[in-house]
Parts: sequence; structure tokens; C-alpha cells
Amino acid sequence: MSLPGAAIRWRTVIHEVPVAGARNMSLDHALADLNGPGEAVLRLYGWDPPTISFGRNEPTRGRYDLEAARREGVGFVRRPTGGRSVLHRTEVTYCAVLPAHVLGGPKEAYVLINEGLVRGLHLLGCAAEVAREGRVLPPDAGPCFQAPAPGEVMLAGRKLVGSAQVRVGENILQHGSIMLGGDQGALARLTGRAADRFPPATVEGAIGTVAWRAVAEALAEGMALALDGSWRQGDVTSEEDVRARCLETERYSDDAWTWRR
Repeated sequence: MSLPGAAIRWRTVIHEVPVAGARNMSLDHALADLNGPGEAVLRLYGWDPPTISFGRNEPTRGRYDLEAARREGVGFVRRPTGGRSVLHRTEVTYCAVLPAHVLGGPKEAYVLINEGLVRGLHLLGCAAEVAREGRVLPPDAGPCFQAPAPGEVMLAGRKLVGSAQVRVGENILQHGSIMLGGDQGALARLTGRAADRFPPATVEGAIGTVAWRAVAEALAEGMALALDGSWRQGDVTSEEDVRARCLETERYSDDAWTWRR
């Protein structure tokens, strides 16, 4: 039996060379702005420098020690999606863009995309699973990885993947962090909060060190298995690149956006 997304034409874009946070958020947004009917994109990427991203409506102004962040070489950016703060350092980040209706709607797409990530992680030997329970916390509830929501990816009772979603025109943009190693400790250091009692799970903690590219390719394969449709390797188009550069200038590199709340 064909899945709801069987007619979708997917383009997989793997950006192995990490880039700055404003560029990453601009590219994700541009892909959603320009995605056409019957088309979808999966982008996999990393971050340089390490960056803390804020949810679209998360209160952050005055909560971070900016001088300490500069000393640690940590940047800041605000996402187009909701959710709570995440430190992006040792991870593979995914962005899935697709028409809003093809998988049944935003809620259904959220779970199906996470099931695709789980299938990819299983290909690596990582025993991840989709959470069936949990609770959705408000934007001011603290770091993203401290508690799971229903449909998120877990490993041995701890959150492994933090995801967020937004509707952009006729499309869904969903992106999130697959933790390879490290922790989210900088969020506590830079805000003066106590460290999380339950740090996130990591891929390396489960299966040992694995190459970034191998993880990205496994995630792409898992998504293809879970979401059906036709799949091809590709890159960002010139039109998407131009749109991303405009969004970076107008929004994602602007402190007025980053620290708007």
C-alpha cells in the first residue's frame, strides 16, 4: 500500500561543510518559501561556530551572558520555528520541507518525519524510538532537550532528537538536531541555571564514534523508507540561494530578530 506521500518528489541536500547559524536558518526558510507543489526537500547540515538557537517566541533578552559566550566562541540565532533553546555543536541537523497536506497535515507529518529519523538511526545500530507520551512545554520552559514531547525521538528513556515545525505558506518546515555527542551544558553556564539532571542521549553514547557523513546518509535512507515518494540527490538552487541571502540580511543576522523577546 502506498503511503500518503507516494507522489512527492524529494531532493536530498547534504551540506557536510558546516556554516554559521544565520546562514542555516536562512536556507531552511528559503527552501520552505520556494518549495513547489509535489516537491519536497531534506537538507542535512552542521554548524560553525557552535550556536545556540532560540525558538521563534522564546523569551531570551537579558538571560544570556554574551561576554562569556564570546569567550567560548558560541553564536546565537533565532529560528523561524517554535520550541526552546538548543546548543548546536556535535550533531547532524535535518530540515524537511514538504507541502502541508501530503502526509495528512502538520501533526501527522511531525510523527512520520521522526519515524523516518528513527529508521535511519536503526540502520546505524542505534535503538532509538518515537515517544508515545510526554508533554508540550511553553516557550519559556528552558532548554529543548530537558523533556520530550509526544512524537519526539528517544533513546534509553532520554531525548535524542529535538524538533520544531512551522507552516510557511503552503508548506511545512520541520527541522531539528540529532545529537552525535557532547551535551547542552553551555545553556546552563551562559544563563546561570543549574545543569540539567537528565542530559540528552547521544548517538556516540549508544554506538560509539561514527562519521558525520555516515549518519547523514543513514538518516536520508531512513526518511526515504518511511515517507515513500521518489528521491534524488541535489543541491540548493540559485533561486533558493538568492532568497536565503535576502532572508539572512533582513532577518537572521539581525540582532533585532535574534533578541526580539
